Amino acid sequence: MRELGLMRDLLSYNHVLGLYASDKDAVATFDEMLKSLIKPDDSTFKSLGIILLKCGVPKNAIEKLELIRKEDTERGLQAWTSTLSSVIDMDDDVTDDDV
Repeated sequence: MRELGLMRDLLSYNHVLGLYASDKDAVATFDEMLKSLIKPDDSTFKSLGIILLKCGVPKNAIEKLELIRKEDTERGLQAWTSTLSSVIDMDDDVTDDDV
């Protein structure tokens, strides 16, 4: 979408994040957003928090990520990115046969 010039601002990325059914696609869009030097806002992290909840991350863990982000923006962003990558990668490793 970025190549077509459709996603150039924060609002566009936030809308797309909220629409994805695939967690992996949403995280890829978030990574693209960061690479485009567009800074995420509260709406961005709300959408990402919903993804983490869907993946089974406890609400108190997501609240801790939010607290870290509010205390130190850069460290918080790193924590969110690391958590999302870990959780989404773990989901890819689990198949129906494993359950």
